[in-house]
Parts: sequence; C-alpha cells; structure tokens
Amino acid sequence: MNIISKKVNLPKVGTVRITFYRDRRKSTKDKQTFSLPFDVQLSEKTATGEIIYSPIFRSCRIMWSDPPEDSKAGEETENFIKEFLFGTLLAITEPITIDEAQKIIDDFVFSLKSSIRFRISENGICEIKIPVAGQQSKELTVFIRKKDTGEFILSDDSLILRQFRPHERGQRERVVFAAKRLGLEIRDEELFLESTKEELPFNLHKFIQIISAVYIFYLS
Repeated sequence: MNIISKKVNLPKVGTVRITFYRDRRKSTKDKQTFSLPFDVQLSEKTATGEIIYSPIFRSCRIMWSDPPEDSKAGEETENFIKEFLFGTLLAITEPITIDEAQKIIDDFVFSLKSSIRFRISENGICEIKIPVAGQQSKELTVFIRKKDTGEFILSDDSLILRQFRPHERGQRERVVFAAKRLGLEIRDEELFLESTKEELPFNLHKFIQIISAVYIFYLS
C-alpha cells in the first residue's frame, strides 16, 4: 500500500483529507530516520509537508513546505498525524524483496550451522549436539550409526524417554504413540529411525523436529 488517504473529522476544523505518500518515502542509510511526504486537502487550499520520524526512538516532527493558513488546522492535523503514524502507519507491512529474503535465509542457515556441533566417537558413531530454542545450555543429542549395508540409524540413545519421571507416565505414553505414528521405532527406551543414504537429510530433519518438540513441550 504505497498511498494511504484518510478522510478525517478534526474537532475545530471539520472534515479534511490527509494523504500519505509511502512510495515517496526516504530513509537514512541506517534505517533509523524516515521522511514521509503528505498533503492535507482543506476547504481553502491543499497544505503539504513531510513527517520526519524514527520508529526506533518513537520520535516524530512535522515539516511544512506549504502550511495551512489557519494555525488551528495545522495543530490539529499534526496531532492526528502523530497518533495515526505510530498507531497505524508503522503497523502496515511492506513487501519483502528477493534480496532481503535471500539474506534472511542465508543468515538463518549460517546461524543454524554455526550452532550445531558434532564429533565422531571411538566406535565411529557421529554424535550431533543441537541447542534447544537457541539455548546453548540446553542441547539435544542425535546419534548417527552406519550399518554395513550402507544405511543409517538415527537414535537418541534412550536419552529422551528415560527423562520422564514415574508420575509423568501418561505424557511418556503420548510421546511414544506420536513417535510411532511418525515412523519412529522404540526399542529399550530408545527412539530410532532407519534411513537410506539418499533420505538421510530429510529423515535427520524429521528426527530433530520430533525430539525437539518432545523436549520443548514435555521436558524443558
């Protein structure tokens, strides 16, 4: 929405139309201060100006290039603009560009990759540590074992189900039921999922999602 036009009834002035030209908005390099042109259609003339505002500091001032002849009209218009700016205008979303979307994805992948740690044990098992909800102090552990057939086994090595206390048996059983429905197997309290080499990335993501949900909703 590049142009926003509002018909407003000002107490001491009457009905006016205020138009905000978001397509002509300018910003500083650091995106801290913006300039937003507007005009006000009054009975005797059209007044024009721009809003200089900072969403970060919640500050705003009106710069008139052609002000209203009536000072009351100017004052009431400024009061309305300030209320409308922070109450409505700043809540209106804008389209995200391709470059912005790509940067969001790239930053997310980098953040995710940099937060995950892994090591290979003496038995050749890959042990992956994944922070829960961005907290390094709380980590999930996923074990990947390679079978002699070339397939893989994803496992929590019984770390999840053994954390349920005796009085939480009902919750534990719900987790077991849900895990089985999603294709996981349970053996000696161990959650595991077998996978081919080709499906390993998909199944690893699936396995992490499942045990993350258990940890967040039941064990955190």
